[in-house]
This record gives sequence, C-alpha cells and structure tokens, in this order.
Amino acid sequence: MVMVALLYAAPLFAQFDFTSLSGRGTAMGGVSLTLDDAMSAMSGSATLAYTERSAIAVGARQDYLAEGMGYAMLGGIAKVGFGALSASIVHFGNSDYNEQMLSLACGIPLGKTVALGVMLHYLHSGTSDPYYDPINAATFSLSVYARPSEEFGLGFKTFNPQSVFLDDNGNTHLPALMSVGVSYCLAEDLLAVAEVEKNMYQKATLRVGLEYSLQNMFLFRLGINTAPVIYSFGFGMRLSSFGFDVAGQIHNVLGFTPQLSMFYCF
Repeated sequence: MVMVALLYAAPLFAQFDFTSLSGRGTAMGGVSLTLDDAMSAMSGSATLAYTERSAIAVGARQDYLAEGMGYAMLGGIAKVGFGALSASIVHFGNSDYNEQMLSLACGIPLGKTVALGVMLHYLHSGTSDPYYDPINAATFSLSVYARPSEEFGLGFKTFNPQSVFLDDNGNTHLPALMSVGVSYCLAEDLLAVAEVEKNMYQKATLRVGLEYSLQNMFLFRLGINTAPVIYSFGFGMRLSSFGFDVAGQIHNVLGFTPQLSMFYCF
C-alpha cells in the first residue's frame, strides 16, 4: 500500500530526490541553506566556503521504513586556501530500481560576510527491467550565503536552472528548483531557521525549524515541512572532532522515516 501511494505521489518527470541527508537539517523541517555542518555544506550550500576543517561524513535514510526506499551517502570536505572543496555520492534503491548522484562542489568566500557555492552533479538511474533504458544526466547548482551578523544568515540556491532532459525524446525533464532560506539566533542557545523551495512543477513548500543547544554539546530539534505536511524532530551530539545527528520524519499517510548522519573533522 505504501508503494502504491508513493507511485501515485511521485512526479512523472523524475524520480530523483535532492533533499539533504543531513540529520541536523532534516530534524528542522529539511532545511540546509544556512547550516554550516558538514552534511549540510555538502548538499550544495555556500556555507561550504566557511568550513574551518576538512571532514568526512556518512548518512542514511529509510523512507517510510519501506523496502527498497533507502538512501545512503558518503562524502568529504577538503579545506583549501581559497575556500573548500567537497565530493559526495548518494545511492538510493535496490537492484530492482536504483539511483546514484555524484556531486563535486566548491565554496568560495567573497569577503567576510558573503560566499558563493558551485556544484556539479552527475545522475544515473537504472532498473532490472530490460524494457526501460538507464538514465544518465549532468547538471549544476549555484548558491549564495550571506551573514551580515553573527546572529543572522541568508541563503539562496538554484538547482538545475536549465531543466535538463532525462530522455532522448525531450519529453522528460529534471525539474529546476529554487530555494531561499534564513536563520536567526533567538538566543545564545536557540536557533530558528526557515526556507522556501519552489519546484518548477509543484507548489512552493515552506520548511521551518528550531534547534536548542545544551552546553554546546547536546542539540534538540523540531521542524515542519508544509508541502506535503511532514513533522520532524531529532537529536545531535558534538565533540571536538566527531558529531552525529539522528532525525525522524512523520508523514500523516506514509508514516515514519528515520535518518542518521555522522561526521569526523580533522
């Protein structure tokens, strides 16, 4: 029944899901543009430019606890003289149907308060059914991040602005996405975030979240996504070089989705 609902809800133009596998961002409604953790930075945010240390990260998500609906991600960040570089690969599915997305990114500070992010993506999908040909496509995303003060951050991102074709007939497009986000520290230990994302084929969705920090080590989060309505929550822990984030999402119809991400800085 879950798979029937998923197939009914899935857009006909593409199956790829480009939401971040950051447990931190997922727990706050699925935001990423103004977060500076390793997983969020590797999702295409220009906050990558302000990464202070190199890092490796892994993440996993099992959508609605359904078989064949799992995501896995492996990535790394290298701190360089002009900013930072990242590389990541995301895998979805199983032998019956699967997707992979390889991404290479560069984050460049344009000053103390503004940064630019550029990301290249290679996408592949395949199925065990010989009737369907595999899909291969390449595209890019651009992002900008500004932090006019220590408390306030702004982010913008456009993904696949040229809306590349996914078939030789020109009938199937990879959707263009545009998103804008804001973050504000309501207090020293309380962060509020919000994002609006517009898919060229769907109505805009609003994502809102809160993060409470206890002694700069334990983090508690809540969030909501409006289209579709998904409630989220999570917990994280930070040590000097290691951190992990656990998140959960609740869809009124499809059920519960767990997620985990971890990173190590050096």
